[in-house]
Amino acid sequence: MRDHWLFWLLTAFVVNQAGMNLVRPMVSYRALSLGVDTAGLGVLSAVFSIAPLVVALRLGRLVDLRGELPFIYGGTVLMGVVALGLSAANAPIWVYLLFMLFGLGHLSVTVAVQGMVARGSDERTYDQRFSAFSLAASVGQLIGPAIAGIVAGEGSSGETSLALVIGGVLGLVTVPVLLLIRSPATARSSKPAGSSKPSLVSILRTPGVVRAILVSTTVLSAIDIMVIYMPALGQDRAWPASLVGLLLAIRAGSSMAMRVVLGRLAARFGRPILLSLSMAVSAVALIAIPFTYAIPVMGVLMVATGAGLGIGQPMTMSWVASLAAPGARATALSVRLMGNRMGQVALPIIAGTVAAVGGAGGVLGVTGAIVAISLAGVHGGLTPKPPTPQPVAEAAPRPIEPRS
Repeated sequence: MRDHWLFWLLTAFVVNQAGMNLVRPMVSYRALSLGVDTAGLGVLSAVFSIAPLVVALRLGRLVDLRGELPFIYGGTVLMGVVALGLSAANAPIWVYLLFMLFGLGHLSVTVAVQGMVARGSDERTYDQRFSAFSLAASVGQLIGPAIAGIVAGEGSSGETSLALVIGGVLGLVTVPVLLLIRSPATARSSKPAGSSKPSLVSILRTPGVVRAILVSTTVLSAIDIMVIYMPALGQDRAWPASLVGLLLAIRAGSSMAMRVVLGRLAARFGRPILLSLSMAVSAVALIAIPFTYAIPVMGVLMVATGAGLGIGQPMTMSWVASLAAPGARATALSVRLMGNRMGQVALPIIAGTVAAVGGAGGVLGVTGAIVAISLAGVHGGLTPKPPTPQPVAEAAPRPIEPRS
């Protein structure tokens, strides 16, 4: 099979993401059991998101220089070992330190996997393969919490320890699958090879990269804000938690469904039209949520939001990869991850400020407006510029023939 490397890579990534999404909520339970308050949980979340910002660019450069597999191996083992350590952590300081290492391991795996997908693909297959990558992540995001719900029970210390051990084992059993991966040949590219050590400034100066990162940050932050503030909206409207969970599950299922067919949709309509349409649909749906009270209509809005944001996330990966030079794609994708992390820290703070005035519905409406504004970035970054007209050389004057 020509793409066997991709099959085994994404299989391993599903298991990796299942372990990661099992560990993350269990770490919160472990911290709470050790006396950490809600403010401390915010610090715990920041530790996971902010610490990788320090090393993301350097890590991307190393992946471009040394190859992806060592960083996939190392990050996977680090996540597994740290999860086992978290199961035995008996003080908040150990939880913070170990969770920071867990975030670094996750960053290493994510940057390296995205870099391998980018390196083994070309302009024609970016959208299809990055949609497969995002679909694998979505499957893992479903499996992990499901295991947590079965194992963790009431969230006692013993139950969360068992869940963390299972999360660690899931990470470590991925290693044999990783050994089946053979690094793909670098796909041909129409772009010249990049510098062996591209700087942050040189990447950001690449036409379209800043726009792609801003759109990516907007999409990912919109997903996070929905997950955080839909329960608050449900509480304001006296909806049961089961209904809110169902609505969020509909959104997640819609995203997964779109990622299954994204490659064919991109081939049919092209990246500019498809990404613009997906952002517009999700923006309208988010803006409509605060004004919607009928549950069936809210379900339709969840389908629309999930479809739009589900398309946007993988397409911004392929957008960044297509803009970067072959030798700098992992670095460019790590810069995208840096932007995402900063957005995940900054936008929820802005959302909290809005929530104090307009409530949860106001947050979701403002988020929709931000997604709508980002449409300008999609259009400006993906619309090809018309070629510069070349001056036409004037014909030399014909010599005047003497009359006979």
